[in-house]
Amino acid sequence: MARVVINNPALPRSKSPHSNAVRVGNLIFVSGFPGYDKNVQVPKGDFPAQMRLALESLKLTLEYVGSSLDKVAKVNIYPDRRADFDEMNEVYKEYFGHDPAQWPARTTVEARLPRREFLLEIDCVAEA
Repeated sequence: MARVVINNPALPRSKSPHSNAVRVGNLIFVSGFPGYDKNVQVPKGDFPAQMRLALESLKLTLEYVGSSLDKVAKVNIYPDRRADFDEMNEVYKEYFGHDPAQWPARTTVEARLPRREFLLEIDCVAEA
């Protein structure tokens, strides 16, 4: 199977050595996104804003290659603080809907992230 590296030029790029996503066969593996804005900054201390920005980056990456959030099979969320869990779920439903029959598989793990201002990181695997 061919491996295709995906980088959406419309998305902000950090200096970290990674691609936005990689497609292998019919699967798209999207890299972890923190809540970057267009200037590669995060809204400090604002979990919902960071979560929405991260989910927008996932969405735009998938749409760039002709996929969508509707085709996501698995999501991994890495929040930095347990206290944000309920708010995380509410923002998550804004993007993945309120119908449990439509939700992708998901893992959520509290994690220490590479930058102090990051409150979360999100990645996913989707169908092409």
